[in-house]
Amino acid sequence: MWERSFVAVSVLLGSTLEESLSQSLSLSQTLGAMPDARDASITQLGAELRDSRRQVRAAALASVAQEVAFAISEVTLR
Repeated sequence: MWERSFVAVSVLLGSTLEESLSQSLSLSQTLGAMPDARDASITQLGAELRDSRRQVRAAALASVAQEVAFAISEVTLR
């Protein structure tokens, strides 16, 4: 989940999708993940963020932002 969240938040903060995906891959390798072990949800998010329709891109970012907010609230409530 962290990669998907990282990519979406990076894009929300102004990075390009390509920059975010590259940094995510670099971080994964630094953490010891296999280079080809990219989660299918990252691929799907990338496709949605490349879509020419603004509504699709906004929905993808909103979905991940909601997941991040929920995860944060779960941690802070424990």
